[in-house]
Amino acid sequence: MCGIAGIWGSVDDSPLGDMIRRQRHRGPDGKGRFVQPGHGALGHTRLAIMDPRGGQQPIHNEDQTVTVVANGMIYNHPQLRRGLGQVHDFNSGSDSETILHLFEEHDIQTPRLLDGMFAFAIASGARLHRHQAVVLRPSGE
Repeated sequence: MCGIAGIWGSVDDSPLGDMIRRQRHRGPDGKGRFVQPGHGALGHTRLAIMDPRGGQQPIHNEDQTVTVVANGMIYNHPQLRRGLGQVHDFNSGSDSETILHLFEEHDIQTPRLLDGMFAFAIASGARLHRHQAVVLRPSGE
């Protein structure tokens, strides 16, 4: 289980390192941070299950304008990737990167399109979007 940390609406990101350290037990396979100057910061500790070599977080979009940290499992990410791969370049096999590119296309509707158990935070400019859910749909829907 990964750990997500963040401070938003503050330019002081100094507590973020401590928050990441305190979540090490949730994600011993990696850690990362993203600072949006003047707005806030996101941190992540990683338990590497999906794409252990390439799915390090935070994950950025192609032009570095949108960033995601996430935890959980997106069951329908292979289907979503097929469509998104026509307009986005994927740099990993991570289901979290799928969330990022889905957000670029569908903004706040993104959680409704995901099937799984997840929590995520997305930084886009000065905006911070966060969501957590367990969305289990019966097969065939």
